[in-house]
Amino acid sequence: MERLMRSLAVAVSLILVGLWWASARAADAALEQERDQLARLREFVSQVSERVRQLEKALAEAEARNRRQSEEIDRLEKQLAARQGKDPDEQERLRRRFFAALGERLPLSPVYEIRGDRVVVPADLVFVFSRAQLGAEGESRLQPLARALRELAGELPAALPWRLRVEGHTDRRPLRSNREFPTNWELSAARATEVVRYLVHNGLPERRLEGVALAATRPLDERRNRAAYRRNRRIELHLAFER
Repeated sequence: MERLMRSLAVAVSLILVGLWWASARAADAALEQERDQLARLREFVSQVSERVRQLEKALAEAEARNRRQSEEIDRLEKQLAARQGKDPDEQERLRRRFFAALGERLPLSPVYEIRGDRVVVPADLVFVFSRAQLGAEGESRLQPLARALRELAGELPAALPWRLRVEGHTDRRPLRSNREFPTNWELSAARATEVVRYLVHNGLPERRLEGVALAATRPLDERRNRAAYRRNRRIELHLAFER
């Protein structure tokens, strides 16, 4: 009986040793497999990192090319704008396109008359007679014009050396009993300045505007009657280019 018990103990010990050995070998195999997976993962990470570096380099080169191209485009646009600003034929085409586009944006109204390369505003419709104040009614009538001019000004090339010239015109009759304006020169200057001030207040850049007084030197109608005088009292807006 005692011998049998010893034999059983030895057998159990051998079984336990076998199980431990098998477990150890399985653990070693699993560890080796994990090491292989870790090595492959490291290789993958290395490849991804290299690809990221390549993409970052390509992106930096593309951004540099874009900057150079943008600079070249800006340079060419400035050259084109400079040529447009100096070529009389191109200037005339720009003026006519500008005022044609302006006419399309303005409502039908007796306040605005597009005449090819300019817009004419009858002074009697926006100013008090012999005065230079627009007043609430005059400002309201000029509002669509100011809005359309602001939109079109934003569409002109920034490098184009343009100005919007606001001309004040009067009829030929001398002013009487007008302490504020001794002559038509002062009246036309004040009216042109008032329109310039109004346009600046409504968003047009001040550096792009200029007011000019012409009094009665450029009449639209040479006749000497009320209709002619009324037609000659006006504000004209011209697109001018710096030399």
